[in-house]
Amino acid sequence: MRRHRGRGLFQTVAVLAAFFAVADGFRWGNRWYVSTMFADADDPVYSLEILAKAHDALVHGLVWLVIALVAAFVGWRLRVVPVA
Repeated sequence: MRRHRGRGLFQTVAVLAAFFAVADGFRWGNRWYVSTMFADADDPVYSLEILAKAHDALVHGLVWLVIALVAAFVGWRLRVVPVA
């Protein structure tokens, strides 16, 4: 049986990545809301710029979510073996 000391590291990475995914989710929601507020404004280009930033936040949030899921799975699958 292999000896793994990095289980806590993977779990820490999973928690941090989940935190960043939630933060990017809030950024996406805020920017999406702002872009819909300015959709009927005199300057539709500004709305499209905010919408593009909202899309970037969504993509970053999804990437962080995938990292969190992979790190949590790896941290869950590792077995802790006492090292003498």
